[in-house]
Amino acid sequence: MTYRSITREGTSSRGRSTGLEHYSVLTTVDRYYLAWLKYRQQRAAEPNAEELAHHLAEAGIHTRAGKPISSSTLRRYILSFRIYTIWAQHRAQTTTPKPRAVAHDCNARNITAQYNKPITAPHITNYSNDFERRWNALSHRPPADPSSANSFY
Repeated sequence: MTYRSITREGTSSRGRSTGLEHYSVLTTVDRYYLAWLKYRQQRAAEPNAEELAHHLAEAGIHTRAGKPISSSTLRRYILSFRIYTIWAQHRAQTTTPKPRAVAHDCNARNITAQYNKPITAPHITNYSNDFERRWNALSHRPPADPSSANSFY
């Protein structure tokens, strides 16, 4: 049985199991991350929010209303994308990345929080559940279709 509304935990809006508890789907933010990553790989530089918005528009990725995604929408995710990249490197080595070690590596790469405050272990811990979900979603997605211009997203 298929339900329209599925929560992160894999239950329907009616509270019934969907059978998808161990399958993670890509969220909109995951797709933004993939676009950010593709930009970084293509240009050997991290995009800022304006560059990412332009990159998404060029790729034909728009809002539900068909408008370009605004840089102000994307700006809130850039720091988490940078941190996730470091976290994922740790996750590739262990099933439970140590927040202190991830924070250390972020600071060593000059990745800082708002107002140039250093990234801390509690900061990483706040992201851990979402990062693990993204890790699983990206690890279990089907291979890209090379014939599709936007297959990466």
